[in-house]
Amino acid sequence: MSGPLASSDTGRIARPLAGKAQRLCYEAPDPVVDRAQLRLIAQVDRAHLVMLAERGVIVGEKAARLLRTVRQIEAEGFAPVLSLPRPRGIYLAYEEAVTRRCGPDVGGLLHTGRSRNDLNATTTLLALRERCSDVVAEGGRLVTALLAAAGRHLDDVMAIHTHYQPAMPITYGYYLTGVALALLRELDRMVACLRSIRRCPLGAHAVAGTDIDLDTERTAALLGFASGPLHAVDAIASRDASLDALGVAANLGVTVSRLAADLQLWSAADLGYVHFPDWLVGGSSALPQKRNAFVLEHLKARPTRVLGAWVSATSAIRSAPFTNSIEVGTEAMASVGPALRTTRDVLALAALVVAGARPRPDTMESVAARSFVEATAVANDLVRQGVPFREAHHRVGAAVLRAVDEGADWPPEGFARIDPRTAADRARFGGGPGSRAEALAAAWTLRHRLRAELRDLRRGWNRASDALAAASEAICRG
Repeated sequence: MSGPLASSDTGRIARPLAGKAQRLCYEAPDPVVDRAQLRLIAQVDRAHLVMLAERGVIVGEKAARLLRTVRQIEAEGFAPVLSLPRPRGIYLAYEEAVTRRCGPDVGGLLHTGRSRNDLNATTTLLALRERCSDVVAEGGRLVTALLAAAGRHLDDVMAIHTHYQPAMPITYGYYLTGVALALLRELDRMVACLRSIRRCPLGAHAVAGTDIDLDTERTAALLGFASGPLHAVDAIASRDASLDALGVAANLGVTVSRLAADLQLWSAADLGYVHFPDWLVGGSSALPQKRNAFVLEHLKARPTRVLGAWVSATSAIRSAPFTNSIEVGTEAMASVGPALRTTRDVLALAALVVAGARPRPDTMESVAARSFVEATAVANDLVRQGVPFREAHHRVGAAVLRAVDEGADWPPEGFARIDPRTAADRARFGGGPGSRAEALAAAWTLRHRLRAELRDLRRGWNRASDALAAASEAICRG
């Protein structure tokens, strides 16, 4: 059966978009991406049809037929949609497939009281919810790997570098705890982004609502939102949740890239703080002695894709009219999904690296012992004896110079003998390594809280999904 959408005649426009323009404007078909988008469209359709039937806008029998048809097409992997031409985009090809099954008198009811605009805004948020929750889950696994390794190596002394020079004594576990805390803050921000996705745009129609008697609170609940749209223009025009998520994802990638930079420095053969097993390194095609921790270079560079996506999205939205527009709804959003998947993969790869890294405690402590990293602790000992800090700083600096240039004793006579481990243990204030056990315990508490928050969010979405399935089945049974 050929429905009214089989041609490109909309009533107002009689001819289709030129073939070349279609090819250039629309993405090349990707069955995996298209099926994911169609799955979300079908989910929204079920909620919309349930609500229309419950409100009496559509006769229950026709709503049931539409619901069964949507279910059948989804069960077929959306093959009836993917086989159709798309002169006006994937949604109208989907509606055409439904109409061919149901006939125009029934299929034509599917779009009652809505527009592609509120449909797209809704599926954008549903997809964002899935992808952001995946990022939080994968980020949580990285945090777990960091904290587990931190516990194993909490007392392995090493020098922390500033300006690529040994600076102060810390421990490897203390360092990993710090990275975990930085990631936890970003993951908390991603959870906050998820919690901010409260209003479902469905019902905002093209941009100014509708005079069809809709129950937008019902569709919102069936899709796992807290409420329906408050203001139609805001619901259609805004993509702030996507920009927020990209910003957090970019920050996560930046933190991982900095972790990778440190591990790359520390695993260099001439420093040797950290060793990577064969399953995390590669060889050289020409140099037989090489063991290249090339995975770290991916972790350093790949987050730039996420940064680029944020710049791309914000640039596309900047100066676009605050209403429905292709710039905002299509072009700006094109990079969001790939960027969040990249973030998820970067976090997963980083977790493998952290779990596989093998610190060398003897090497780390040996380097710390000959690098004068306890010098500040020696100066502080003079301060406690009443010497002004600037004078103490000068005395200790001069003593280091004599030890380096003349081979003089370090520390010289009259200075406290403090080794790097003791200096690290004494640094109990200001969050120093002397309080590393407390910091690790606090980080584990935050990790458990993050897991619970994500679990609660997903349970809420699953309850909504179950309610939608039950309501759809009730209408199909009549």
